Amino acid sequence: MNTPIVLSKNVLNTIKSLPHRQQLAIVSAIAGEMIFGAVVGNELNEEERRLYEVIKTDICRDSKSYISRLAV
Repeated sequence: MNTPIVLSKNVLNTIKSLPHRQQLAIVSAIAGEMIFGAVVGNELNEEERRLYEVIKTDICRDSKSYISRLAV
């Protein structure tokens, strides 16, 4: 992993607002995919999968914004 991953306050608050079991599932999926390059498969149920996709989109957007500010 050579690129920064930004976990904004919004992302952290979103994850904290989830029930504990979902927090663990989402954080595990984020770490697995974004840090270790694992493929997120059937570990998540349908609701968790939707939440994960929204949170992942936010992380990618925030990370891209951070990286672009570094380039200036």
